Amino acid sequence: MKALEEFVAYANAQDMQPPTPAETASDHKTGRDPSLRLRFRVMKRDNFSCRACGASPALKSGLSLHVDHIKAWSLGGETVEDNLQTLCEPCNLGKSNVL
Repeated sequence: MKALEEFVAYANAQDMQPPTPAETASDHKTGRDPSLRLRFRVMKRDNFSCRACGASPALKSGLSLHVDHIKAWSLGGETVEDNLQTLCEPCNLGKSNVL
């Protein structure tokens, strides 16, 4: 019980206010979403297939491709071609913001 009380005191002492969108955006030189032109260049570079599993809409009907940050934008990654990759929807949604 004492450990729980200490944890609650510790948690309450921390600044629990999340950063505002303006504060988060100011840490970046680029916006979060790539332009349509940049998305196309990344998908073309990756041969319109998932870099994780190789799936392609040409081979699997209905497959959705995403352009994803390699180093997550939330962790300081920029929206530049070298930090973007093509992933299929299952691979991208399963990845989250892990490196």
